[in-house]
Amino acid sequence: MSLNEFIDKAVAAGAEVVRLESTGAAVAYLKKYLGDNGVCAILVSPELKTRPPFCDEFSGAPEKPPAGEPWADVGVVAADYGIAETGTLVRFDRSDDDKNVWTLPEVCFCFLERNRVVPALDAIAPFLTEHLARTDLASPQVSLVTGPSRTADIENQLTIGVHGPSRLIILLT
Repeated sequence: MSLNEFIDKAVAAGAEVVRLESTGAAVAYLKKYLGDNGVCAILVSPELKTRPPFCDEFSGAPEKPPAGEPWADVGVVAADYGIAETGTLVRFDRSDDDKNVWTLPEVCFCFLERNRVVPALDAIAPFLTEHLARTDLASPQVSLVTGPSRTADIENQLTIGVHGPSRLIILLT
């Protein structure tokens, strides 16, 4: 029940959810998207670049834009959790650069394992506290993302993608 609720809420918030059978299938989906769309500028979070099968395909991808470049076309990260009641992704960022991988690019691909979807935020409260108390990281942060970035200016006109990605694609494995 929680998984279907997560998908419904994420889609209602504007995210795209692609259900895949395996992590390998998710990597293949991402590679096809990159090729079909001629994407050259990609950022990949550091932990994905060391985790199979991502490391086989993306170990050489940058973690931050080159000097003088404002952002990349696509960011690729993995969520630590999904919250079913809101369709929210939770990510324990390890640094500002780590957070930028999924907030600067126009399109964000976020891998989420279905066994990491919990009913509500309070189910992971101890893990949030533990992460934020880490002293081995210079800047531990927690990001909660529900759908693509959206804002309304003073005239209440909705704009997508101003403060983050205009597309959020969740690859659910």
